[in-house]
Amino acid sequence: MNVRQKLLGGYLLVALLLAATALVAWRADNASAEKAAVEEAKQLATGIASDIGNGLPVDTPDEVPIPLYYSQTGLNNYLQRLHTTQKRDVVVVDGGKYILADVIPANVGEIFDHDTGNEVGKTLTDGKARDFVETSADYPDGIKQVVVPMRSGQGAMLGAVILEYTPLYDQMMAGARQAQKVILTSSTIAVVLVLLIGFGVAGSVTRRIRALTSAVRVIRSGDYSHRVPSTGRDEIGTLARAFNAMAEQLERSAREILAKEYTDSILANAGEGICGVDATGRIAFANEAAGRITGVGVTGLLQREATTLMPEATGSLTPGTREGRLQRPDGTSVRVEYTISTIEKDDRTIGAVVVLRDVSRQRALEYDLRHQALHDGLTGLPNRKLLLDRLEHALTRSRASGEQVAILYLDLDGFKRVNDSLGHNAGDTLLRTAAERLIGLLRPQDTVARLGGDEFAVLLEPAGPDVVEAVARAALEALARPFLLHHREAVVTVSIGVVPDAARYTDADEVVRNADVAMYAAKDEGKNRFMIFETRMHEQLLSRLDQEARLREAVHRGELRLYLQPVAGVPDGRMYGAEALVRWQDPQRGLQQPGSFIPLAEETGMIIEIDRWILREACRMIRQWQDLNPRTAPAFVSVNLSAAHLEQPDLTQQVEVALAETGLSPHCLVLELTETVLMRDVAVTSARLEELRRIGVKIAIDDFGTGYSSLGYLRDIPVDVLKIDRSFINGLVGNGRQQELVSAVIQLGHTLGLRVVAEGVEESDQLALLTVMGCKFAQGYYLGRPEPAATLYERLNDRALTA
Repeated sequence: MNVRQKLLGGYLLVALLLAATALVAWRADNASAEKAAVEEAKQLATGIASDIGNGLPVDTPDEVPIPLYYSQTGLNNYLQRLHTTQKRDVVVVDGGKYILADVIPANVGEIFDHDTGNEVGKTLTDGKARDFVETSADYPDGIKQVVVPMRSGQGAMLGAVILEYTPLYDQMMAGARQAQKVILTSSTIAVVLVLLIGFGVAGSVTRRIRALTSAVRVIRSGDYSHRVPSTGRDEIGTLARAFNAMAEQLERSAREILAKEYTDSILANAGEGICGVDATGRIAFANEAAGRITGVGVTGLLQREATTLMPEATGSLTPGTREGRLQRPDGTSVRVEYTISTIEKDDRTIGAVVVLRDVSRQRALEYDLRHQALHDGLTGLPNRKLLLDRLEHALTRSRASGEQVAILYLDLDGFKRVNDSLGHNAGDTLLRTAAERLIGLLRPQDTVARLGGDEFAVLLEPAGPDVVEAVARAALEALARPFLLHHREAVVTVSIGVVPDAARYTDADEVVRNADVAMYAAKDEGKNRFMIFETRMHEQLLSRLDQEARLREAVHRGELRLYLQPVAGVPDGRMYGAEALVRWQDPQRGLQQPGSFIPLAEETGMIIEIDRWILREACRMIRQWQDLNPRTAPAFVSVNLSAAHLEQPDLTQQVEVALAETGLSPHCLVLELTETVLMRDVAVTSARLEELRRIGVKIAIDDFGTGYSSLGYLRDIPVDVLKIDRSFINGLVGNGRQQELVSAVIQLGHTLGLRVVAEGVEESDQLALLTVMGCKFAQGYYLGRPEPAATLYERLNDRALTA
């Protein structure tokens, strides 16, 4: 590309930048208009939401505004008036996205599902206004909508208001088009002017540069007397004068011989050692670097046999590059790389040039990098990569020789507890000590590696069944001994997965994976043990992973089912309340009982999301029942709370939101926790439960008698309900001692002002005994099995429960 093309390209780039600036301004104006339309629509929708949630402005000071939310007729008239007078189309939905009011009456009662991104649901959740495009079969191009939260005068979330702002958007965009026309016209004129100026300047500059280029060609031919006109005071004129000065200098320099000076300077300042060898093989020349590398100095090198200084030399200087260790006179050594090149004249060797380079640091660095890449930085043990490499070679040898190879996969039990309580420095000390103990158990040919975290692996080669079992038991014993960390004793155990005769498997990755699976099986069996890998373990792990993946989507796909079990009065058996239970309609395995998926949910943390779903669904169902048939509706509903959910800092806010969205009174909600969960941290638990009780929610101790069962906890922890565990009821009939114990618990609960509920009542004799003891509430299969909420409603009423 010549200069003229470059100049034209530069001006063209400027023109393109102008055009791009105009386009940016165009789009900015467009975006500004769009943003203004959205903000205007949100303000209008916010005002409408305020009118609906708080009421229209009053005319007199003493008049009390009535929220339109509670008047269907007033709300409909209000929306029709907005549609008629201001051409505003508004939809009002409640917390469940059910349409409360619409300009189209047929839509009332339907779920608003035209926002494919669930923008309405997000606004109902976080209270933030959003805009989206509503799509439907009638409006394939979409309708521009904004959604804002609708709150009561007290700030409670009532639902949301959805406003169509397409007309407002069109109006804003029409106003922006005039400014866009001005931008387009002015930018077009500017681009044309820039291009015209560019053509003129490029032509002028190109002519003067061609003259300089021609002069350069003459100079290159050897005519240093040629000069160019140096008119002009711009940069090109300055360049012409500089060219003339250079030509004069070349004329002078051509008469001087600088070859020797240049050569001497290069050799003296070279970083590599350079030696000149004569035809007899002696060093005739050496620079300072060569003397420094060899340790004998320049004078010590001159006239010495070159082969005596070259590591691994064979008596003659053979051309090529080699590497070796060079011994110095002071006893030190240095690793050098040297290149020998012969000097020939008339097909006869007259000498050689030897170039020496000190590569000691480079090779040491390469070794360190290789070591770091294959070893653990904390313990110095081989890492996973090196273990897999050694295991792969061991498998090859085993298949060839028939000797067995085994892998042990070790994971420390309780390491996280030590790390969290004593700190990471103590944890590192424990890991290093554990590595030392494992090394002390093994033979010289065995390998122990750290795979990461608190996981280790041991490669035994060769190893029969007796050796494998002996090493596994020795590892259990060695790692169970107390560790002294910062003057404190810490105790951990180890779970070990074993793969004997590893050569049966395809490769090293499969062997390590199987050992890992066996290790997790050992943990599931109670830890502090070793388990030998079996194929079923891998199948169980895959099944578990598959179930976990399906369970993660169960809430979003609507696969959870709410069941209710009556809590009946004693002795009449009439339902006073209900306990909310969950079932999972697994698409692959059918309806699943809680015992088949709740432990997995607790282990993976999904229990929190399931708890939230049960809480909202139970509150919604009971509130709907109370509205439809208050005569048969339960007075309260009990919802079980997991340990993980209790630890959530926003638990109280979650409960408040669920009650506000469903309209259920807080006094109708009972949260059940087991004794074990309650006693984790009494101080923190008591404060959290007191927060819940302040908003009106009641607290129940579930499965009382199976945990700590301390009377002091009943005094210190704020509870309202005591549920006696079914294990005390099962053996009640015919056991006088147990009857006295249950009677004492009932009387104690009544004395403390608690509601006492006996769980697991399955026989009439049990109910009769509880009646004599004065128990007022009971729960069990004899009084009612868990059943779907809608089924229970239909059984107690003469009409179906609405969706």
